[in-house]
Parts: sequence; structure tokens; C-alpha cells
Amino acid sequence: MEERRDPPVRGGTHPPIPGGATLPTAQQAHLDYSGHADLCRQCRDIDRGRCDQGESLWRAWNAALDDAYRQLNPGRP
Repeated sequence: MEERRDPPVRGGTHPPIPGGATLPTAQQAHLDYSGHADLCRQCRDIDRGRCDQGESLWRAWNAALDDAYRQLNPGRP
């Protein structure tokens, strides 16, 4: 069965961020990962694993999300 795949997102589709703006950690981590994935052939390919840098950025993004969740929901695992 052939899976439907969306075309890769074109670079520059994120709204511009004003100069000097400080983003929340989770949002910055997402931008770091997605910016890398936009440019990295291996990370763009859904059938391949992430490259070492992409894996590191993905883990950092997920750690930032977990931390944000813990801050929003104190006392929950």
C-alpha cells in the first residue's frame, strides 16, 4: 500500500521573527530543529532516520516540550 506523503514544506514559510525577540525555549528548539530539517536531505526524508545533528536537535526540542509541560502542570509526571 502506497502511503500518501505531503510535499516538503518550502523554506521561508515561518513568519518573520522581530530582531532582538526572545522566544520561549520550546519554540526556539522547534525553530532550530525545523530549520535544520528544512536543509538536511537525510532529515527531510521520512523513510530515513535523522542525522546525528538532527537527532540531537529533535531530542532538545522534546526535552524543552517536556519541561514546558511540567511547568504548566506542576505535580504531574
